Amino acid sequence: MACLVLALVAPGCSLVLGGGRSDLPTTLSFQDEPGGAVAFQSGQPVPTFDRQPRLRAELGGQWRFDPEPIDTNLSLQDRKSSLKAITKELGQRGGVLYDDSAWSTISVPGTFNPPPNSTTTGGFYRLDFLAPTVWSDRYAILKFGAVRYIADVWLNGQYLGYHEGGDTPFALDATGALIPGAYNNLVVRVDNPTWGTRDDIVPWGLADWWNYGGIVGDVWMEAVPAMSAVRADVTPHLDGADVSIVLQHRGTGSVAAKARVRLWPTQVNPSNLLNPEANGLVPTDAEPLLDRTLDLGNVRGDSVFRVAAPFSIRSADLWAPSFPALYVLQVNVIADNQPVDDLYTSFGLRQIKVDSGAPRLLLNGLPIAFNGVALHEERQVTAPKGVPAGGPLSSPAEIQSILKRAVDIHADLIRVDHHPPNQMFALLADRLGLAIWEEIPLYHYSPQTFSIALDRGVPQQMLAEMDLRDFNRPSVLFHGFANESGGSGDRAGALRTLHALDRRIDGTRLTGQAMYGTDPTDNTSAGLDVAGFTVYYGVLYGGRLSGLVVQTFLQQAHKAYPKKPIMVLEYGHWADNAYDENQQLRVFNTYYQQISANFDTEPDGFVGAGVWWTLDDYWTQKPGITVEKFGLYKPDGSLRKAGAAASRAFARTGPSTAPPVVRSKGVAVPIVPSESHARLLPYLAYGFALPAAVLALLIVLLSRVRPRRLAW
Repeated sequence: MACLVLALVAPGCSLVLGGGRSDLPTTLSFQDEPGGAVAFQSGQPVPTFDRQPRLRAELGGQWRFDPEPIDTNLSLQDRKSSLKAITKELGQRGGVLYDDSAWSTISVPGTFNPPPNSTTTGGFYRLDFLAPTVWSDRYAILKFGAVRYIADVWLNGQYLGYHEGGDTPFALDATGALIPGAYNNLVVRVDNPTWGTRDDIVPWGLADWWNYGGIVGDVWMEAVPAMSAVRADVTPHLDGADVSIVLQHRGTGSVAAKARVRLWPTQVNPSNLLNPEANGLVPTDAEPLLDRTLDLGNVRGDSVFRVAAPFSIRSADLWAPSFPALYVLQVNVIADNQPVDDLYTSFGLRQIKVDSGAPRLLLNGLPIAFNGVALHEERQVTAPKGVPAGGPLSSPAEIQSILKRAVDIHADLIRVDHHPPNQMFALLADRLGLAIWEEIPLYHYSPQTFSIALDRGVPQQMLAEMDLRDFNRPSVLFHGFANESGGSGDRAGALRTLHALDRRIDGTRLTGQAMYGTDPTDNTSAGLDVAGFTVYYGVLYGGRLSGLVVQTFLQQAHKAYPKKPIMVLEYGHWADNAYDENQQLRVFNTYYQQISANFDTEPDGFVGAGVWWTLDDYWTQKPGITVEKFGLYKPDGSLRKAGAAASRAFARTGPSTAPPVVRSKGVAVPIVPSESHARLLPYLAYGFALPAAVLALLIVLLSRVRPRRLAW
């Protein structure tokens, strides 16, 4: 079985500032299986992380936590050599009957180092939970939304596996360790190395946001039958979609299997907006737009395979910020004539591309320019001193409250953090009509750290995990690969590698990076789809603030990239006091006048987006600063002067606001390969027969024409 490895892990390549070297392999790869390549991680096919109507144990809430210094050198060593020492470090904490009553309680999801405390960098989590008896004849999958930064997991004292990378999901097979009908003990060792102490983690250096450590995403366990649907990936078109379904059979037996595939309309409204399950979007009176059954034949033994179920659709509603129409795909698995599993996923039909004839963005074939805001996903409920409350956003309601701020000022694009956000961001953005630029945390990278990171394969794995998690999210229009990084050839090479990987996995998003605006001629985005810059002329560099300076930069960037849309991914100013707040307003007015005048929706325009830094204030670990007050909003939810100006300006140039209730429609038909080939035969025959008939007619006519004598 051929392996398409995402990263060529080269042990011993990375240099560590604090001593030691990392040889910890990445855990995700692609394997050739019947029907196509399938992503595997830790021995199992990568599942959907959309919530499913299966037997499920939600494991969030209050856990026990023991903050302890963690040996990061052990954390970053291959588990073949380090697991014994890690188990020794765990000690009695891993015992099923260990008394953890003296440990503190901690919220999951949450963090063990809320600001302003940054001293805790690791520790051990424990949870006892009851597994119902009904799980006895099922397989158990343990899913983590995100653990920052390295996690090792035990269930009932049995080691399940590890994961590196703090912002993307992973799953572990818990079947062999779970005890149905009894209380089970889950232990997670978490190591969140201090930024700037090592150059072999991602991100590696001190960054301008808070390094929240711990189990920062949801934790849940799903029970699945022996024959199950693993994931369904929908590649959208304007007149239909390609659907690729991964199925798995476990055990030594065999079943006669089928997959019933149904397409449903949706109706998003306030009552189901926050429901993480896609089937909750289907109206109770809805009829399926498509209903077909795939005969999978006799499935034997342990097997994983892909099947295709493409469809075309007439009179479809396309997803866009002004009309966020969605559909739900249902895969019902049937084994020996009995329904045994259901998988649901929501998706939208949309197309984002760069116009081949002009440097402009086309969404569903129409020019579009985005009014954007950037943010760090962080709680904003005001703390006593008027600063953000801090802590990672974790609940759908918290995330919706932040997205509502963006909607209320008429923004239609969010550059969400410098790392993959909580998965509910994109899910809710789908429903609210907000486009997303999401990225992996190659932040302020140098030629050396680019080389170290890509040799280890960690950025490739992060990108793959982000792509796979958000594959069906129509709101995610852009994938970013780096922010304000150095180097030239090394950076361009790294970006080409990531672009190629992104295209192999997905291919429906545009790729880019955020280059320093100090060099508008930076050519490292040549292999990407758009040219993105962070621009602070008259703020952090470039002398006095003026429209001429901003316009000069834009024209120089356009000259360097005449065929690519220019994406202004950051412009902004802090508002630490009344004077700065007025200056923040001046910066917005000056920049927005120039950016909007060059929007690619204007004649000869070339700017695809202007993204203000930032929507909200945020905590930072930057020396000498505690809270960055760049927000259009104050933490209490009131607008600053620049926020009010942005709201007015965005309302003038942006698309119409999405309606409060959207119900999708359309007429869908399956695309069956044999039928499509049969339909194609008459056209092929016509294509060959018509030229042959024309040629025969010409021969007959020419044969009747008498040759003329040539006059000299």
